Amino acid sequence: MMMMMVMMRLQAEGAALRTVMSAGVPTQVVVIGITNDVNETELQSIASPPISSNVILVPGFPNLGSIEQQLVDQCCNYGR
Repeated sequence: MMMMMVMMRLQAEGAALRTVMSAGVPTQVVVIGITNDVNETELQSIASPPISSNVILVPGFPNLGSIEQQLVDQCCNYGR
């Protein structure tokens, strides 16, 4: 039940983000999938291009520290 609620929320947020991006608002959406149970296709539909660098998968919450520098680099260098 919880996974279904999370997926429904992701779909709604993804639709809102696509509306903002299609309106020409400069936006970079980086999506983080935590655990191997995520729907990678859904995450890819939410993330900004290039998907290869804006969809980040980690096996669990303890692994979030391993992507910290990557997130800082991506967010601080957006638009440059």
